[in-house]
Amino acid sequence: MIKAVIFDMDGVLIEAKEWHYDALNKALSLFGYNISRHEHLTAYDGLPTSRKLDMLSVERDLPVALHAFINEMKQQYTMEIVYAQCKPTFVHQYALSSLKTMGYKLA
Repeated sequence: MIKAVIFDMDGVLIEAKEWHYDALNKALSLFGYNISRHEHLTAYDGLPTSRKLDMLSVERDLPVALHAFINEMKQQYTMEIVYAQCKPTFVHQYALSSLKTMGYKLA
């Protein structure tokens, strides 16, 4: 018997792939770095930020000492984008409401 439904937000309830790309590039731009759209789609898309930063250090000499700060700024920029652009959709609201009404615990 199913008692609960757990959702992965990114890619299920919201599509935030572009938000992550934009936020990372904004953080990288503080130090003069950028990941082009082509590079993103062919080499970086779907990888964790830490892996992307490691790759940039090897491929473009991004100082490893900047990784923690860039990652922190990327997270901050991502949240700014989320607050500005993440809006509920009727379909998702209806689905979640229906599941809750049927007695499922949601997470």
